Amino acid sequence: MTLPQDYPASMRKPDPERIYQARRAAHFRRLADVHRLDELDAEHWLRKWEREAKARGLDRHSGTFWQDAEQWIAEQRRAH
Repeated sequence: MTLPQDYPASMRKPDPERIYQARRAAHFRRLADVHRLDELDAEHWLRKWEREAKARGLDRHSGTFWQDAEQWIAEQRRAH
């Protein structure tokens, strides 16, 4: 039996950047599949959100970052 302490430290500690990228990829797929945006438009909206979030000083590793993104993108798309 392998115990958690037997795993390398990198496997025991979550990597915030890898989590961010995984959540971003999931949100990209949701925009493309559920909201039926083509991939260029989906990427465009994600980048716009990332710029907006950075301007607001939001932590991209927070648990609500992509929930906030979904709401913001929906509002922006309705306005355009």
